[in-house]
This record gives sequence, structure tokens and C-alpha cells, in this order.
Amino acid sequence: MLDENSAVPLYRQLQNIFQNNIESGVWPAEEKLPTESELCRQYGVSRMTVRLALEGLKTKGLIYRKQGKGSYVLQPKVEQELSSFYSFGNNMPDHGHTITNKLISFEKVTSQIAAEALRLPENEELFCVQRLRSADSTPFALEKSYIPCKICPNLTGELVIEKGLYNALHLLAGITPNAAKESFEAVLMSKKQAEALQTAGNQPALHVERVTSAGGILVEYCDSIVRGDRLKYNIILR
Repeated sequence: MLDENSAVPLYRQLQNIFQNNIESGVWPAEEKLPTESELCRQYGVSRMTVRLALEGLKTKGLIYRKQGKGSYVLQPKVEQELSSFYSFGNNMPDHGHTITNKLISFEKVTSQIAAEALRLPENEELFCVQRLRSADSTPFALEKSYIPCKICPNLTGELVIEKGLYNALHLLAGITPNAAKESFEAVLMSKKQAEALQTAGNQPALHVERVTSAGGILVEYCDSIVRGDRLKYNIILR
């Protein structure tokens, strides 16, 4: 219940109630919230109080608005700790998430940027694996990985989707990726990227570049666009 005598503003009390509704599952992911008028009547507050409470939820990434349709509950963000070497495909299921991958393309290419990152000659042949990665059926990353053909010549797109890239490298070539260097940069998605990730255009995202090694040998350069509203990185400092 709201307490008009509390030092906590009414809109903040209301925001806390709404947040509890979301976190407890009373308002599940993707459910449409009651209208502002309905919330005003239910809690006996002004429209401005409701709007401030909803704006607070939006700022915290708990809801989103559809033009002319109202407010909806966002799916909770997938969290990834950056404290040690990780693989989305291997780590996220341990945290209760179902990971699925869609193969967009698999081809042999040359790439000046990837070759430079992997310290290879510019004309070195590379496998380029482009995947759409989803957590709990919602896309969160558009990922393009480059792997030197010579280290795993039998690699196929089908095996990457079936087993995961790192597992496929281990099965086919005995390669066990165990270290990586990542860089993060805030960007705005292009229209094409937003369409692939099933979100609105011009949305904030992370551009993630990753160079992975196995026993000191560079084995992958990965270039990803990650939805800012679907993935949260936690950095452990020691």
C-alpha cells in the first residue's frame, strides 16, 4: 500500500510496487501493463505519479513502450560474468538459460581485419561463421567468427551449430580455446542489424571484438553486435 506520510515520494513507492510485480512474475515478460488510467484508479494516484513510476521502470530496463499500444514488460537481461574465460554456449545453460543458434552463413574468405587480429598474412584463408544467437528464444547477439582454415580444415557450419564452435574445434582438431582478449564499444545498431536481432532500429548495442587463443595460438577473431537490452556483463575486479 502507498503511504502518503512516508519520506519516500509516492511515485517511487509505486515504482517499487511495479518492480516487485515484474520480479515476482505477477507481470510476466512481454505482458502488456494496465493502462495509465487503470493504474490511477487502482492505486488512487494522479496520472503524473503513474507516469513517473513507469519512466523509472523504463530507465532501469524493466519495461518498454510501443507507440500507441502502451507499456510492456521486458524479458530480464542475460548476465555474463567477466572473471574468466567463457563460452556463451557452455556457460549460459549453467545459469538456467536456453541457448539456440541460427547459422546465417559459412564460407571461406580473406579478411584484412581478421588476419591482422590473428597475426596472419592478409591473403590467409579463413572460415567465416556468421550466427544469430538467442537466449530463451530471444535474439541477443549477431556474431561473426573467423577461424584459420589450416588449423581445422574439416570444420563445417552444421557442426558449429550442432556442437558449438569451441566444441567443434576440440572434436575435429583437438583444439581447446582457453584464453581471450575482448574489447567493448557502445554503438547504435544499423537497420539491418536491428532487423536480424528483432528489435527497433537505431537502438543502443555493444560492439564486441574478441581474439581467442588455445595454448598461446590464436584461433578465432570474433566480431559481434550485442543487444544492450538483452545482455549485461558483470566485471569481477580483484
